[in-house]
Amino acid sequence: MQRLLLSIVLVCAAAGAARAQSWGPYGRPGPRPYVTSTYAGDPIWYVGVGGFGTRILSQSGGPEVLRDGGGLSIWAGVHATRALSLELGWMGSLHNPVPVGTWYGPDTDYLVLEAVTADAKIHLGSGRSIDPYLEGGVGLYLLGSNHFGVDSVGTGFQAGGGLDVWLGPAVTVGVRARYHGIAMGAPESNVNDTFISALTLEGSVAFHF
Repeated sequence: MQRLLLSIVLVCAAAGAARAQSWGPYGRPGPRPYVTSTYAGDPIWYVGVGGFGTRILSQSGGPEVLRDGGGLSIWAGVHATRALSLELGWMGSLHNPVPVGTWYGPDTDYLVLEAVTADAKIHLGSGRSIDPYLEGGVGLYLLGSNHFGVDSVGTGFQAGGGLDVWLGPAVTVGVRARYHGIAMGAPESNVNDTFISALTLEGSVAFHF
């Protein structure tokens, strides 16, 4: 009987000690162990810069016939979903260099084909290492000289696709090809008299955050 009573006392003492460890003073719950989260969400915003070559497929009208050229582009966008991104960009393509005289000496004048564009990207891949996509949108296009101003203004569209490769969680390098269909006219006129079809091939780097 004494052994049975001693066993009951020992069990109650052990239960009390366990309760004291899980509860703080005055019957309040003790601190819970801190758990560090290792989850990192997908990037939402991105910016990029690219260099491209421009192939003029056809042209009618304009101050002169554009020859093939090339230039730079910059853009910023948002990953609306994993399958859709929305993007605003600028591109400037230089063509037909000619020497000109200026007040500060000899220089080179270019015909400049510029555009401010709005595009949507449809991402076709499911992985994070390689990201193929289709892209399309509309833009405001301008054609002029970097020394003598704008000759034509109009609208157009661009459509194509590309491939981005993730170098890490925040950096991609990529290539893309786009077709540009453009209709423009003199800034003071409502009539389009310049029509250009062009193809651009671009290499780029982008930063995601």
